[in-house]
Formats: sequence, structure tokens, C-alpha cells
Amino acid sequence: MCTTSATAEFELDRSIEMPGRVRVIIGTHACPEHGQDAVPAAQLLATELATCAVLYGRAPVWLELDCGESQLRIAVTHGVPSGVDADDLPIDEDGLRSALLDKLARSWGTGKTARGERHLWCVIATGHAPQRGRTRVPMSEGSRRRS
Repeated sequence: MCTTSATAEFELDRSIEMPGRVRVIIGTHACPEHGQDAVPAAQLLATELATCAVLYGRAPVWLELDCGESQLRIAVTHGVPSGVDADDLPIDEDGLRSALLDKLARSWGTGKTARGERHLWCVIATGHAPQRGRTRVPMSEGSRRRS
């Protein structure tokens, strides 16, 4: 657990500009002690998660950043169209988004919240060694972890 920065949550407007806004938020709010080396990868992967919300989701959209010293967890949660189950929404159509997540993230997955919203998350390395007994990676209930 990071003692420098608390978990940060941001409510976003679901629009075509949202992925760019996510990049700015990551650059501005990444942990100043542990997250700065991870900013480029975090911006890229957060943009991909936000793009899923633009393409397949509905408002409200939430971005969450959580520094675990040696790793940064990024999550995007968004509403789903009525009559659609969050588990049935795609990640991408051409495989590029999941290929980027596979290549750059330590782990990633999707799930749904108790309210039926879609929850997309990834964990990336920050380049900092963990403090003994203090590193954690929170996962939402129902999420699946990439092997």
C-alpha cells in the first residue's frame, strides 16, 4: 500500500474526448513517488480501457488509480446498455486492445459490479521495489485475472 498517494477516483463524461482526458488525469495524478516511470504505459492502457467505455458502454464512467508502490492498478467502470449483460460486451474487435494489455500489463481482466456495471482493470509495474509486507493489488469481486 502506498503511503504517498491515496486511491483516486474520477467521474468522466462518456464522450469521444474521454480517452484523451484520461491521459491527462494519469499524467497529473500518478503517484509522485512511485508512479512517474509508469506514466507512459499507464496512459496507453488507461486510454484503451476508456475507449471500451466509449465504444460499448453508457454513463456513468469512473476511472480509478491505485498505487501499490511496485505496481499501479487502473480501473474503468461504466454502465451498460439496457438489456445487455456486462459479461457479454467485447474488449475489442480486432484484438489490438487485448494484445496491448497482454504485452504491457502484469495482469488485467473484466468483471461486473453488484449493480451490473462493467469493470475493466489492469495492473502495471512502476519500477519500484515493494516494501516488505505492504504491496497489494485489489481486485473487484467477479473479476478474472489474466494468467
